[in-house]
Amino acid sequence: MSTVTTGRTLDANGDPVPGTGFELDPDSQFADRVRERTGPVTSHPTRPVWGIPLEGSGNTVRTLSVFGPGYGGPPEHYHEQSPERFEVERGSLTMMLDGTDHEVTAGETATVETGVTHTFRNDTDKRAVVITNIYSPGRLRQVLPTLGGLAHDDDGNPENPLQQALVADRLDGNTVFTRQERLEPLSRLLTPVAELAGYQGAYAKYTQPAFWERHVEQPDL
Repeated sequence: MSTVTTGRTLDANGDPVPGTGFELDPDSQFADRVRERTGPVTSHPTRPVWGIPLEGSGNTVRTLSVFGPGYGGPPEHYHEQSPERFEVERGSLTMMLDGTDHEVTAGETATVETGVTHTFRNDTDKRAVVITNIYSPGRLRQVLPTLGGLAHDDDGNPENPLQQALVADRLDGNTVFTRQERLEPLSRLLTPVAELAGYQGAYAKYTQPAFWERHVEQPDL
C-alpha cells in the first residue's frame, strides 16, 4: 500500500523539512477527508499537530485535526461562549476535563461545554485523526490561525509576554487560558504597552492561504 507524505514545514527555500509531516494512503477515508478541505493545511513547526479546514454548518468552525504521537495539547483553558465537540475518527485522545482524564477512542465523541476547563493530548504511539467542531467561535476564527502563524513566522513569537497579553485581551469574553487567568493583573498592565509596541491580538496575514502555502507543504491528491 503506497503512502504519500504531506504537511511538512517548508524551509526558507520552500523545501520540506524531513520529519515534520504526516503520511496518508491516497485511497483511504482519511485522504477523502483531506480532499474535502476548504482551505490550506496549517501546522505548528515544532509540534506534531495539523489543522485541515472543512465545511461547517451554521456558525461553526469545523476542522479535520491530526495529532501525532506524543502531542501534548494546547494550554489548559475554558470557553465562555464556544462549546466544542471532538469526533475521533482514528486513534485516541486523552481529554482532561475539569482535571479528570477521559480516553476517547475511534468512533467516540466528547463534548466540552462552556465553563469546563480542558485540554487534550495524544499519549499513544499512533496518530489521532479528529473532527473538531467549535460552535459560536467569535474571535477564535482569527486567533487560532495567529497562534500557529506566529510560531512559523520569523518575525513572530507566541511566547512573548506582550504578544500573549494581546491574545488574551482579544479572547476576552470567549476563551480564558487558566495560566493567563492567574497572571491577569500583569496581563492587563502589559496590554497598553503591547499596543504601543505594535503587537496585535490577531493578524490578518495568518488567515490568508498564501501564508500557509509558503510555510506548510500542501497535499497533492
